[in-house]
Amino acid sequence: MAEKKEVKAPEEKKPKTVKKLTAKKLPPLFKKAYTKKQFDKKIVRKLYVPSDKTFVTELFKDSKDKKGREVLKIPSDAEFTKKDITRLKTIAKDIAKNKGRINYVSFIAVAVVIAAIGLAVTIFKNPVAKWGIRSAMQGIFGAKCDIESVNIEFWNSRFTINKLAQASSDDPMKNIFQFDKLDLKFNLTQLLRGRLVSENVEITGIDTNTERTISGELPVKPEPAQKQEEKTDSTGFYASLKEKAGTDTDAAKNAFAELFAMYDPSKISENLKENLQSQKVAKEVEEELKTLVEAWKNKPAEIQKSVDDLKSKTSKMASLNVSNVKTAAEAAALIKEIDSAVKETNTAKNTLSSSLTSFEGDQKKVEELRKKLNDAIASDRALLNDSLSVLDINKSRALITDTINQAGYALLGQYYPYLKKLISYAGSMKSSSSDPEEAKKANEKAKETAKKESRRFAGRDVYWKADPYPKFLLEKVHGSGKGLEINATNISSDMNRRGQPWVIKGIYNQEKRVHNANLVVDSRTDSTASLITGEYSGNNFPLVMDLAKKVSSAGMPKFDGLSTIGAKLTANEDFSFALNGNLAMSPVTVSSAPLDGETANRIYSNALSSINNLTAGAKVGFSPSKGIDMNISTDFDRLLANAIKSVADKEMANVKEEAMKKVQDQLGSSDGAQKYLSQFSDISSKINASNKSMDSISSELQAKKKELEKKAASAATGAAKDKASSALKGLIKK
Repeated sequence: MAEKKEVKAPEEKKPKTVKKLTAKKLPPLFKKAYTKKQFDKKIVRKLYVPSDKTFVTELFKDSKDKKGREVLKIPSDAEFTKKDITRLKTIAKDIAKNKGRINYVSFIAVAVVIAAIGLAVTIFKNPVAKWGIRSAMQGIFGAKCDIESVNIEFWNSRFTINKLAQASSDDPMKNIFQFDKLDLKFNLTQLLRGRLVSENVEITGIDTNTERTISGELPVKPEPAQKQEEKTDSTGFYASLKEKAGTDTDAAKNAFAELFAMYDPSKISENLKENLQSQKVAKEVEEELKTLVEAWKNKPAEIQKSVDDLKSKTSKMASLNVSNVKTAAEAAALIKEIDSAVKETNTAKNTLSSSLTSFEGDQKKVEELRKKLNDAIASDRALLNDSLSVLDINKSRALITDTINQAGYALLGQYYPYLKKLISYAGSMKSSSSDPEEAKKANEKAKETAKKESRRFAGRDVYWKADPYPKFLLEKVHGSGKGLEINATNISSDMNRRGQPWVIKGIYNQEKRVHNANLVVDSRTDSTASLITGEYSGNNFPLVMDLAKKVSSAGMPKFDGLSTIGAKLTANEDFSFALNGNLAMSPVTVSSAPLDGETANRIYSNALSSINNLTAGAKVGFSPSKGIDMNISTDFDRLLANAIKSVADKEMANVKEEAMKKVQDQLGSSDGAQKYLSQFSDISSKINASNKSMDSISSELQAKKKELEKKAASAATGAAKDKASSALKGLIKK
């Protein structure tokens, strides 16, 4: 047998001695002494766990403070286990937190915040709303929007805008429209549900195209809507526009300038500059004339001095009174003196004749040079005449048509972003609207799922009324002004829920001017109508169309007159659209900014002023697959081309003269040559005058000589008779 091992009984564990802690380890809250009232308020009332309340209450014993008052206090000699100290610390923390059902500090803080928010909303709601509306309007129209005041009354469910005026970006000193008051009454219940619903909106004092006293131009112009749209366009519209109009929509900006180039003296002279000969000849002639003038410029003075000297010497003989001569001897003596003077005169004449022979040779040269210069000028005039051609009326019409098309493309590019925004907004409503069919299918699917997942217990059926309110709804909008009335219905963000499309109608009737406009936006999923349909008709409407503001082209016309207009627009969610329109203006005033060149500007201005009526039609379409298709038909090109030709033909003679003057001004005139020709002519005149003076002196001396000879003969005859008579008398006396 195996030996049995002795099994020792397990030793009993000695119980651990629990360490006791003094009252110094208590939390500060429990080291204090309290009166009965203080103990209930600060300790007992803030203990919500019964066991904690009993535990703490049993620790506090009756005692007296230093002043001998009855208090409750934990004895200083009390001892506690570590567990008790930990529990008391936790209880102390809970008491510190449990300061009552209401935290008055937090409550006051929240109340102050709520009051501040309410006060801020009350004070700032109107300025903030005013700023928001103004910013939105300025962003849309690109010009200042003036608002006198905005008032939001939540408890009265009313929103009011007073005196709004929207400036035009095209003419900052005019308003596109303005109104005195907009009064919107909203449904506060729906507003609290995050919906803006209004049964009636009333707009009064509407007016259009009014004058401003302060410019409506924004300090910093926003980037044009067209530029913004070109950057993000995904429809292909602007790519098609560039293809149709060219990469530069101002490519035809020189069309009118080119049309009048043949009537612009400056252009003509510039084109002829290289082929003109008169200036070259004038330079050559000028050099030769200068040499001749330098050679002869002192000769007239020399000759005149000789004449003056001769006059002084012969003046006595020339002024002799022959009747005072009494005797033949006296006459003979005087004749001798005259012969001497004549001889001296003949000597001077011979000297002058030698000079004149040389001068006449140079004078002949000068005449040849004069003829050479005149022939060159005549040749240039002939070249100028050959360069002037008759206006090609077909070419002018083509240029005018191209320019008008460029203006049409520019207008299309400018206003397409606004149409696209309307299409985008209407299209987004169509895509986000609740589709009845899809909602029905979703409801059926939910019912199927419910049947599979759970069994319906007995109960009652509850039917909810259909919610007719979308997030945004203006049931009726009415606007009125001077002869103007606008009505809009069912302006909503969910037409499927509302069951009706947007309908906006406007009529203007004043001073024999009648205008009608209709806009229908239909984003209902079951509708077969176009997404957007707009129609307009009007007559006697003052219309100003300044095409120069659309295309920076010299001579772009500005039309100002009474118009009759009709137009229809349809657009769909793929951004395709079709526009048909017609325009008639009568009477109309057509003008433009001045063209370069006085003659061209005169021709063009007179041609434009002769047009007093015109008609135009336009068909414009766009689709992402086919691009832009635009056709503008007008009689303006025919009227203007005919008017230009009629006026220009009358101006041709003036154009020639002005062109030649411009040629001379640009290349330098023949003034230098003409100056020397004039100087030489002056020299010639003086020499000829001196020559005539000598001839006159000689003639006078010869005449005096003849008188003296006659006087001498007469005196001799008289003397002979006297002698004979004396002799006869002597004979008789004897």
